[in-house]
Amino acid sequence: AMLTDLVRCTVVAEDLQQVGALMAAIDARSVVGLAGVEPRDPIAHDLEANKLDEDEGIMRITSINNRFDESYDDTKTGGYRDLSLSVEVGWVIREGLVSFNKVCDWEALESQRHICEIQVR
Repeated sequence: AMLTDLVRCTVVAEDLQQVGALMAAIDARSVVGLAGVEPRDPIAHDLEANKLDEDEGIMRITSINNRFDESYDDTKTGGYRDLSLSVEVGWVIREGLVSFNKVCDWEALESQRHICEIQVR
């Protein structure tokens, strides 16, 4: 278990098209997954197929919990549905300014890292 919601944002989408547009925007800026972890969710699988090389992404998607999926049993949550993403980001602070780094630069720049949750309702 991992505490991820110390840094969390919530995006309220009006429809599933907006959810898809948000996922496309995140996908365009991300590296997907941890090495050797097979995506279990259809959205994660689609992202994995289009993933960036580590020299291009500014965040790493570490998990996706898709409660919009048709196979999700929403009786457990009283009908509530959402999409929850955990993304890892890396940054450095120089001269009082925060600079986010590409995933490929995290080690070389000795980036601080944190996993954040993005919740889409």
